[in-house]
Amino acid sequence: MQVPCPICRSIRSDEEGLAGAARADPCELLRIGGFRLRRHASPSPVAGWTIVDLVRHAATIDELSEAEAGELGRIVARASAAIRAVTGCERVYVLSFAEAARHVHVHLVPRHEHDPRTAGWAIADLYRGVASGEVAAADEAACLAAATAIAAALRGGG
Repeated sequence: MQVPCPICRSIRSDEEGLAGAARADPCELLRIGGFRLRRHASPSPVAGWTIVDLVRHAATIDELSEAEAGELGRIVARASAAIRAVTGCERVYVLSFAEAARHVHVHLVPRHEHDPRTAGWAIADLYRGVASGEVAAADEAACLAAATAIAAALRGGG
């Protein structure tokens, strides 16, 4: 059996009973159509960092159907509005590298004008610094609260 990509494994952990995945991804916020939204796993560089995953496997955005591409655009717009409302950020960056996991997913990253660590490509330095432990991560309670509020806003309850 071919081992699925990490995102596929996370999405299907319960239904397929894959080894090492006893329950659904605890970072999952909700599913909208063919996509899943999840908060960035701890340690997160910034509260409100949200990831949108395609539920089915596709490695690159050009593999999306027209319907999926449209749905992704609508979800990114709605989620960005929710992130702005919850975090008070001025903008939301949309990033997609698909290097660690060759699966269509986009990162929605709050950009706070008062925090130069979130400006442009500095966000990549912040990400690497947090991942290596050289820079303090965002407060975990704040990250959980932001994720809960973002999910509520997307469900229409906040």
